[in-house]
Amino acid sequence: MDRIFKSKVDGWYHLLLFILIILCLLTVVNGNVWAIVVTLLVSALAVHALLSTYYIVADTGKLILHCSIFPRKEIEISRIEALERSVLPVWSYALSLNRIVIWSEGKMWMMVSPQNEKDFIRLLRSFNPDIKLKQETNDDV
Repeated sequence: MDRIFKSKVDGWYHLLLFILIILCLLTVVNGNVWAIVVTLLVSALAVHALLSTYYIVADTGKLILHCSIFPRKEIEISRIEALERSVLPVWSYALSLNRIVIWSEGKMWMMVSPQNEKDFIRLLRSFNPDIKLKQETNDDV
């Protein structure tokens, strides 16, 4: 049976949503139609990302990443070489800065932030025991 891991959500993301709500209210008060449309669209995208960012470890041996309207990403777990902790603030399929970098073919493939990190790593390693844990990535798993 496939296992789904929701993304962790940091306080900065909740702050972003709060700011977007305030901006929506301000644009409605000011009556600028284009500003209203833009802030509502950005807010809708942010809420959709909150509700639809998750990772699936499939029984078929694939890791599948979902993040809102962005393209679904897939990788064979057998192709994952290493996992590494990161707090890089670059765009990724993660709603937290507490991330795991997935390495494949000698380069960074993607960053994720599963809520139950230890189970996520343990499950990936059950499919591919050769996955290395770089630096401080839950070496106790």
